[in-house]
Amino acid sequence: MSRKISTAIGLALTGSVLLAGCSAGSTAANANEDLTVWFMREDVPQVAQDWLVNEWADTHDGATLTIEIQDWDGIVTKLQTTLASPSQTPDLVEFGNSQVITFSAAGALSDITDMTDELGGSDLIPSLVEAGTHDGALYAAPFFAGSRIVYYRKSLFQAAGIAVPTTIAEVAQAAITLQQANPEGVDNFSGIFLPAKDFGAAQGWVYTHGSTFAELDGDTWKGTLSTPEGIAALEDLQNIYLNGVADAATATLDEARQPAVRYSAGQAGMFVALNNAYAKIDPALLEDTGVFALPGVEAGSTGKAFAGGSNIAIPAQSPKQDLAREALALTLSETFQSYFASDGGWVPGNISYAAPLEATEVGQVEVQAVAASVMTPAAEGWATVEGNDVIRDLLTQLAQGGDVKQLAADTDAMIESLLN
Repeated sequence: MSRKISTAIGLALTGSVLLAGCSAGSTAANANEDLTVWFMREDVPQVAQDWLVNEWADTHDGATLTIEIQDWDGIVTKLQTTLASPSQTPDLVEFGNSQVITFSAAGALSDITDMTDELGGSDLIPSLVEAGTHDGALYAAPFFAGSRIVYYRKSLFQAAGIAVPTTIAEVAQAAITLQQANPEGVDNFSGIFLPAKDFGAAQGWVYTHGSTFAELDGDTWKGTLSTPEGIAALEDLQNIYLNGVADAATATLDEARQPAVRYSAGQAGMFVALNNAYAKIDPALLEDTGVFALPGVEAGSTGKAFAGGSNIAIPAQSPKQDLAREALALTLSETFQSYFASDGGWVPGNISYAAPLEATEVGQVEVQAVAASVMTPAAEGWATVEGNDVIRDLLTQLAQGGDVKQLAADTDAMIESLLN
């Protein structure tokens, strides 16, 4: 066991192992080639799981590939426990893309840089390659992703004389114009339903304007919300919160309030969500619904939405490294990856396999958004920033009319204290 694993993971671990990494026994003809894979609940389509199990048995003399489904709640602690032990670790693991840095930096994952071309090379989603890379080496391959896109009511745009926004500034203008027009006189109507606590959606404004929340300066993390780019993003968001939504109460709603529900009730001219929100819209409104990727600062460019999704990696303590690499290659194969697009509604980690998703307008826009997406700062402590609701608190205070520059400075200081 490397020093990094023992210090960064092993010494800090408590709790029991809930699932064994390898099955205790096997009826397979070749038990030495049995593998255990961890996927997260509701992420990987069942048809993809079945294919992987059968393909492994067919190509490894009847060996068993066991898929164990994990819950997101408590997964980081569980991984810290299991990945430190060769007798307990699974052989291949799905990680939330923002979680990978914690384990790659600790030395808990195997270097797969030499597999980059085999896994997809330049066709791999750039933001997820970034998420899986540490100190110049790739430790976790892009698995699948989703980014938020903008839904809008065509008839409301037409009635208010609004064209589909081609710049991020025009999104705010459209929201405010719709809010003021409210042509149907609907109670609690918002030009755009964009709760401040929806950190995932708001990130698109921050990244598109050119801020990254934090950047590494030598060995020190520096907050970037006080930069001109950061201030521009926060001012843009505050303008929307104060002038493009129904009221302050709407602006500070919890993000769990489903935007498609508000939209379907006629209470929003636009909303921001993943492509799977399309299925939640009232069917009577689908013909009247259009979609577009968050635009960039310059007309005609695509904005930089946050890339939600997963990476997949081989634990360094797995005793079956070569076999795990074979299984990893199968999960990045065209057959497996295409199931994300056709059955899961996700953009495959290898974006060249997204054709089934691009058969619809919503899917085309989703692929466009993911291709231009970015990740949160690759800081080992970024999960602490999110866990302490630092950004959500900032956005809520913006929606309540707080001073932008002071809030930016205070948040930068908080980010720096947590990351350093």
